[in-house]
Amino acid sequence: MPALIASQISHQLETGEWLFRSINLSLNHHITGLTGKNGSGKSVLLSILTGECLPDAGNVERQGRVATYSQLPSELLIRDMTIAQYLGIDDKRQALRAIEQGSTRQEDFDRLSDDWEVEQRAIELMAQLSIALSLDDFCCHLSGGQLAKLQLYYLFEQSPDILLLDEPSNHLDTQGKQWLINKLKAFPGKILLVSHDRALLRCADVICHLSSLGLKSYRGGYDEFQRQYNVEKQALSSKIDNLKSEKKKIERQIQLNAEKAQQREAMGNRARRSGSQPKILMDAMKDSAQVTRSAAITNQNNQLKRNQHKLETLRKQQEEVNKQSFYLAQPDKETRANLASITDFCVDTRRWQPVSLRIGKTDRIHLSGINGCGKSTLLKALNSPTGNLHQGVKRKTKTVYLDQHFSLLSEKLSVLATLCQFCPNLSEREARIMLAGIGFRKDSVFKTVSMLSGGEKMKLAILMVSHQPSSPLLLLDEPDNHLDIDSKRLLAEALAEYSGPFILVSHDQHFVDESRINNILNIKAV
Repeated sequence: MPALIASQISHQLETGEWLFRSINLSLNHHITGLTGKNGSGKSVLLSILTGECLPDAGNVERQGRVATYSQLPSELLIRDMTIAQYLGIDDKRQALRAIEQGSTRQEDFDRLSDDWEVEQRAIELMAQLSIALSLDDFCCHLSGGQLAKLQLYYLFEQSPDILLLDEPSNHLDTQGKQWLINKLKAFPGKILLVSHDRALLRCADVICHLSSLGLKSYRGGYDEFQRQYNVEKQALSSKIDNLKSEKKKIERQIQLNAEKAQQREAMGNRARRSGSQPKILMDAMKDSAQVTRSAAITNQNNQLKRNQHKLETLRKQQEEVNKQSFYLAQPDKETRANLASITDFCVDTRRWQPVSLRIGKTDRIHLSGINGCGKSTLLKALNSPTGNLHQGVKRKTKTVYLDQHFSLLSEKLSVLATLCQFCPNLSEREARIMLAGIGFRKDSVFKTVSMLSGGEKMKLAILMVSHQPSSPLLLLDEPDNHLDIDSKRLLAEALAEYSGPFILVSHDQHFVDESRINNILNIKAV
């Protein structure tokens, strides 16, 4: 029977910190959702489960065929592989063409293996995936959403026993997400789904939440997990607040008792000096008071110790969550009214309507459209060195392009070195303060970029593009991808407060609305 069981898994970072310790996980349900803050170790845990990375302790037992989808940029982006080659049908297509051209060689018939509909099935698949390219086109020409769908389709078609999916809905438009949800529900094997997408997580039968406390399972799907998680968090917070109040009461009582004892001692000293009471009686009363006070102090100190012990125990049950903030540097005042113009832009006039727009210094534009309509192509055209890569696209200001694949980042450099290199106007102290704001504190700034999760890379990239000395037009291509729910909210708030111009691509309408967009450029189908 197919199974995946992880026992007592631990992973230590290069910095010496333990990312997680003694994790236990088994896939006993159809779909298991894995959630957690950015940087909690979800992708690392997944790489351990696949065997790509070895744990520092523990072991993983795999029974059955395992297939994996990674959130990291695909190697297909840098390889000259056609769509047909990726689907594994290139050899059959060549044989079919040879036979259609009159070949009678047995070798060609053997290669085709009676699969006469191979070409037609592939063409129908491309239409189903909304990919309007030839099977002979390279995979690197696909949009992020199209490439994601193609890779996911290929995984499902391999009919593995177990699927491990790391942020599979990144880059997908609304239609693509629904397609994926249908595929997840229909898959007969076991699925481990790492995601921040609530629509996808609602397909899960059980949610495993990874945090500084370890891994905890919640039955009943995402909404039930969220309810239970919030109840537990609130109950723990209330207990801690009650203990804090109790501690203050004990400390106030100790202070009050000390003040009363001082007052009684002063009264006794006055009575002793006046001679109104026999000395032997006064000494006896003083000794009795000291014994009583000593017992009271001991009792109150014990109460304080018990309170402190309970408080420390409960605090250890709280998740360690670094406070974060996205700070986008406010730009210099732009004197030019028009920063760029788009005139009759279209990647394929057979499928898409041309779009035109003038971009001003106060424009906050949502660039929308389904996967493959040319959103990323338009941003790349605006970011070209000449400012006129595509006919009809011109600009009069500097731009910075944050793409979907973290091209700005150097995997070999540290977090601090990456930021300082890209933003030479920042001092090291300023850079460290800003990095602390997005969760990189103390020695974590010396982590190499290759060690970061997708969400951490995105936070770093956003910090880099928004702190340029030239106050450029920001081109943000799905910056909310990889971010956990809280981080996405913080980024939307930062964009809402940002006074400079930007163009935003996102398939999350709630995120778009929170970013206070004031203009929309929608690429529509013909």
